[in-house]
Amino acid sequence: MAETRGITVTENHFSCIAIISKPVEVLTEHVRNVLSLVLASGATALLDANSVRDLGPDCGYTPTPVQEMVQKADAVITIGGDGTMLGAARAFAKTDTPIIGVNAGRLGFITDIPVNRINEELPPILAGKYCYDKRPMLRGTLYRQGKPVFSSYATNDIGLCHGRALGMVEYSVYVDNTLLSIQRADGIIISTATGSTAYAMSAGGPIMHPALGALLLVPIAPHTLSNRPILVPRSSVIRIDVTETRSAVASFDAQVFFDVLVGDILEIGTAADSHFVMLHPQGFNQYDMWHRKLNWSLLPYNDFPVHEKI
Repeated sequence: MAETRGITVTENHFSCIAIISKPVEVLTEHVRNVLSLVLASGATALLDANSVRDLGPDCGYTPTPVQEMVQKADAVITIGGDGTMLGAARAFAKTDTPIIGVNAGRLGFITDIPVNRINEELPPILAGKYCYDKRPMLRGTLYRQGKPVFSSYATNDIGLCHGRALGMVEYSVYVDNTLLSIQRADGIIISTATGSTAYAMSAGGPIMHPALGALLLVPIAPHTLSNRPILVPRSSVIRIDVTETRSAVASFDAQVFFDVLVGDILEIGTAADSHFVMLHPQGFNQYDMWHRKLNWSLLPYNDFPVHEKI
């Protein structure tokens, strides 16, 4: 295996591949296409309920529960957007099972293969020609009266934000048990480098290369001009003490939520037992991906109409 900017280029083959599809959209053509390529590669296929739904009742497959997929699959293909891939990443968090993303969603920062390129880009990966990219995940635990009441993993980010009531949350942020700040804001995002192009970017945070060993703290609409996004070492433990709120929630990749009360403590750190493993097409380059996805190739031309003097 060869190393390129933290990404390993390898040639390993797969025997059992799980296919997981977007839950709220029927993607029959793309699921059928991916399934045929998986079978042509010599691997067996496990289909989730959404994929079986997309193929129809006569497809010859019964839905495989995610727990069974976790035990049997040595690779996963998600068909949808980044959200579909994030859900799979949590399900397979403790297994290091690699995930291949087919983008049938919007922009797709972590889903590499567009649906119109499935036939060109998926077969080489299934044949063992790919870039292996292993990234850290977050684990967050909510404590209430000193006892853990909820815990989950996240690939992009864990956030504290106001809930149903429009208003600010007051909280204190500690890094490795040292007080960093006391804030009133709509919330705060703790993001990995992978998540730096997600909600954290929308909230004004910087974009981080995945090779950086850092976590990103981004306040959401803080009620002061002095609060700014900061980077801390990936080994840091972030503690958020909630001191005032009418309604607040802890958010894990914007997919898993838990209500937060005054006095609760949200503790976030890099997960010791879980990773997010992606398989990219060979030749993948992080800077090229940003260039394409963020449309950095466009120059700021003046498109206003020019009016002639009369």
